[in-house]
Amino acid sequence: MLTAIFSVCGFLHTNAQNRVSFGVGLEGNVTNVKLSNLQGAKARFSPGASVSGFSDIAFGTNFSWRPELRISYTEAKVKVKEENINFKYAAVEIPVYALGRYRTTSGTLFLGVGPHIGYGFSADSETEKIASGNPGENILELDHWYAGGSATAGYEFRNRISVRAGYQLSYDFHSHHKINQKKTRTISLGVGYRF
Repeated sequence: MLTAIFSVCGFLHTNAQNRVSFGVGLEGNVTNVKLSNLQGAKARFSPGASVSGFSDIAFGTNFSWRPELRISYTEAKVKVKEENINFKYAAVEIPVYALGRYRTTSGTLFLGVGPHIGYGFSADSETEKIASGNPGENILELDHWYAGGSATAGYEFRNRISVRAGYQLSYDFHSHHKINQKKTRTISLGVGYRF
């Protein structure tokens, strides 16, 4: 196992030919949460934001490998009968994209896909109206690990400023609560700069 890891690292180092760059990004996003065990629940997208840092390892002119470290804030709302459940949490995520590139006269178009893993922290949910008469009661702890797939598409100008859009689908690793079986979808739009 260790031999395989070292071999991959050596391959990346040799073939990247030291063409490694770094960058930062800022994105706005909307997130939708689906709780599979809640019958009749209706979810809607709510706004959030994220900041990220990334490294870009180039392989030739048409391909690169881009791991990122992202810190995001997410909100989402689910309506169950007459109650609105509000989700609010921050998360640390690590997506890893395989990027394809196409050079144009004014910059580079890129498309990428890859897996991601994340951890939601400082996280909880509350309802606007609870039958027990305890408004704001925490009904679901959201500190959790999750993973899924990500896709991104964007354009980098010659000055290395880029614009991009993304889509992310995530699933919780496990459930500690009878309604804590979550699937989240996030759509993002942002800007970045590669040094």
